[in-house]
Amino acid sequence: MNAKVAGGSVLLVLLSFCAGIALAAIPAETEATAKLLAVLLDSGRGVLAKNQTLINDPEKGDKGFTSAVFEAQVVEEFKNRSGTDFTKLDSAKISDRGKQLLKELMAAGKQVIDEKQSVINEKGKGYKNVIPATWGTWTGEKFTQKTGVLLKQTALDYRNPKNAPDAFETKILNKFAEPTYPREGENIVAEVVDSGKTLRLLLPLYHKKGCLVCHGIPKGEMDISGYKKEGHAEGDPAGAISVAIPADGK
Repeated sequence: MNAKVAGGSVLLVLLSFCAGIALAAIPAETEATAKLLAVLLDSGRGVLAKNQTLINDPEKGDKGFTSAVFEAQVVEEFKNRSGTDFTKLDSAKISDRGKQLLKELMAAGKQVIDEKQSVINEKGKGYKNVIPATWGTWTGEKFTQKTGVLLKQTALDYRNPKNAPDAFETKILNKFAEPTYPREGENIVAEVVDSGKTLRLLLPLYHKKGCLVCHGIPKGEMDISGYKKEGHAEGDPAGAISVAIPADGK
C-alpha cells in the first residue's frame, strides 16, 4: 500500500475517533446539567416539606419563610445532595449553560415563594396548598417558559393532569417501580432520543414518611388537600422529576 495513502487513512481514523470523543462529551455534559436541575428542583421540594408544619400553622401570621430563607435552605440541601455549592456556582466545574440554567431555576423557585407570601402568612387558615408538589409544578412551569428546557414532576398515579407521563416517562417510571430498583441515592435514567437531538432524564422519587399524610392509608380516605389517599407505604414509588434538554447543550 502507498505510504501516503496509508498515512492518510490512519489520520482519517484518528480524526474520526477524536470527533467521536468530542461528540460523546456533549451529551455527558448535558446529562450532568440535567441531573443537577432535577436535584435542585427536588431539593426545593424537600425544603417545602421540612417547613410544612410552619406554613400550615393557623395560629401564626408572619411565618418568616421568605424567599431569602427558602434559598438559604435550598442551597444547603442542594450542596448535601450534589456536592455543588450554589454560593460558589460561578467557579464550579459546570458548563456555562448549566450555571445559567441552575440560576434560572433558583430564581423561579424564589419567585413562587414571593408570590405566595400572602397565602403563607394568612392567619387563621391551616392548609394553604403551598406544598412540595404544587411548588414543584409552579416552579417547573416558570422555568420551562423562561428557558425552553422541560422540567416537570410526573407519576404513574398522578393527581395533577399536568403531571401525566408521556410514553418515555411511563417506560422509565415502570422501571423505577421495580422492587429491585435502588431506593437510595440519585439513581437517574438518562437517554438521548429524537435522533440525538434531545436528552431525557428522570430522577426517581420514593415516598417518605412525611408523604404518607396525604398519600398513605387508609386508601380512599380524603386527605387534607381534598384528594383520595392512594394507600402508599414508605419506600413506594412516588414518581420522578423529568427533564428534557437539547443534547447539544444549546
